[in-house]
Amino acid sequence: MSDKPHVSVAPVAPRERAGYRRTGALRLNLHRLLWAMTIAIPASTGAAEKPALAAGVVTVDDGRGTIQALYAAFGSLVDEGWILEIIAESQPYGTQRPIPIIALRTPVAGPALWIIAGIHGEEPAGPNAIANVIDEIAATGAQRPMILIPLANPQGYVRNWRYLNMPVWLEHADAQSVGDSSHMLPDPQNPGIPRLAAASSSEADAITRFIADIISEYPPLISLDLHEDNEIDEGYVYSQGSNGADEPLASVAVRVLQDSSIPIKMDGETRFGEVINDGIIGPVTDSSIDELMSSQTIFVDAVPINGPAAPVVLVFETPSAKLTLERRIGAHETLLRNMLSSYLDAR
Repeated sequence: MSDKPHVSVAPVAPRERAGYRRTGALRLNLHRLLWAMTIAIPASTGAAEKPALAAGVVTVDDGRGTIQALYAAFGSLVDEGWILEIIAESQPYGTQRPIPIIALRTPVAGPALWIIAGIHGEEPAGPNAIANVIDEIAATGAQRPMILIPLANPQGYVRNWRYLNMPVWLEHADAQSVGDSSHMLPDPQNPGIPRLAAASSSEADAITRFIADIISEYPPLISLDLHEDNEIDEGYVYSQGSNGADEPLASVAVRVLQDSSIPIKMDGETRFGEVINDGIIGPVTDSSIDELMSSQTIFVDAVPINGPAAPVVLVFETPSAKLTLERRIGAHETLLRNMLSSYLDAR
């Protein structure tokens, strides 16, 4: 889940993921793609406005959906009354033009399902799967509140770079992850202060501030984060919520992945020494956005406030090195459909 340790007790092993693709997926219609490429960008929009996102940006040609196609799919939720907000304009050093990081939310607020994907740019299955099940997401959002951050690292996605400043994970490198939340999480040795004084990047700052600003309106009941890992042959599920490894929805996710022919490591340890029970790892301290979503207390400008405290926080790690992207996207689609159904059933 995490990219580097930020706690000062015992060093916390960083955790990682990765991926590629060729998909027969992205089932988009032409009018969605055209408006996504041609209409001006506001800071936020409702159903009457359709923003152009990432017009002219070239996506790495490895078979993944273009960023314009993804944003067209995501933006189609505006037609269903969802509110689109630009969290940040991301333009790390070495990139040619800014790309917006977007969030979408249902017009009706309340306890919500949150879906996050694309934290790491070389893990394209999650954002592509979200685009492919956008109609199911729209149908769920018509009945219950939802928040969607479908592509948190668009600059990484279009370049197949894991981070804002680095293409791959290196154990001792100062990588800038958009999911780094250490500046908002309590220091384990001194819970009265955050782990770090400032965010590691403007993107991480913007995403975590968005979360802090909106959780009172859309408190998370369930938080899902879609990931991949090209250094493992068997996947697993992290469960950061209050039930830890005993979370029933985590067990459901393990079964769904197995039924999708995704190899799952059912016991032993992850490559970072974390204990796996029935395919699930319980809560860990890793400074990730997922730890943030589960936290009772967070810091905004070093001032403690009530955190998201999501009771269910699941992170799906699917192996990617030996599986085609089409197969991985299909597994993430099945996961999403199952989680959407579970959310509707849990009234």
